[in-house]
Amino acid sequence: MIVKAAELGELNNYSFVVVFCRYQDMWLYCRAKDRDTFETAGGHIEPGETPLEAAKRELYEETGALKYDITPVFDYSVLKNSVYTTGQVYLAHIEEIGELPGYEIAEIKQFNAIPEKMRFPEILPVLYKKMQVWINLHSAKDEI
Repeated sequence: MIVKAAELGELNNYSFVVVFCRYQDMWLYCRAKDRDTFETAGGHIEPGETPLEAAKRELYEETGALKYDITPVFDYSVLKNSVYTTGQVYLAHIEEIGELPGYEIAEIKQFNAIPEKMRFPEILPVLYKKMQVWINLHSAKDEI
């Protein structure tokens, strides 16, 4: 498997969105009912949806987020078994969370970094590292 991060808008034909969530100064991850691993909010972009619309939908469905700011951050690609897919990665700062909608998520949990027991262990660390670089770059710009 080959996972690469790219600049925002560099790729196209997106199939997926990934949403890294910050809540109360921690990372928020979700666990699906049929798994024992944690993952970011995100999933497939539905027909007719923009990546941003998909990110907002997945954010609500998988965390119950009601009030938030969401920003597109970068693109990514995955090459696995000769299949190439692309997606966009978002950062959501969540202010208010309601009840979980009751779709596929059993629980949400806060972490200081990426969870040790994670879904997509080949993908998540690559995206998390790129997110950290982006946050550090933008935090430095805000301080100037």
